[in-house]
Amino acid sequence: MKKIKILHLGCGINKIPEALGIDINKKSNADIIHDLDKFPYPFKANQFEKVIADNIIEHLDNIPKVMEEIYRISKNGAKVFITTGHFSGLDSFTDPTHKHFFTSRTFDYFIPGTALYNKYNYSTKAKFKKVSVKLGSTISSNPILKLILLFINNYAVLYEKRFAFIFPVGVISYELEVIK
Repeated sequence: MKKIKILHLGCGINKIPEALGIDINKKSNADIIHDLDKFPYPFKANQFEKVIADNIIEHLDNIPKVMEEIYRISKNGAKVFITTGHFSGLDSFTDPTHKHFFTSRTFDYFIPGTALYNKYNYSTKAKFKKVSVKLGSTISSNPILKLILLFINNYAVLYEKRFAFIFPVGVISYELEVIK
């Protein structure tokens, strides 16, 4: 069976074993030490079939440029998994190193056919397909919470506009697919 090539951005000390890890911190378990705010990344184009950015993207300066780099180094059809704090979560604002806050529509800027892409995206070649967006909580075993999260995920925009600060969620996860 063919092994897929995986990149773990900002891997820290919890690098996924089968992935190539990249991080700025020399004390991390990264295979490559590199500042993810410096472009281009030290990879050739069209290398990766899977990119994981777990709680790193909120720390980076230029999200459009990061997405362009992910696009450049990924193969067509590559899966991109981004997990970060949702804007409604207290921890999003608690960490002084967080530079950005995320909604269910943040990455629509890179998804052809969405209102944000059609309205604002005229300066990047990076294109993705939205596979899924999931708002969640670190406490997922409670059956009542599971029911509430089902509502939240089925009506994410309504939730974000009207209820996000009444019932905040902790995290948001995106699965995107590279379109070349």
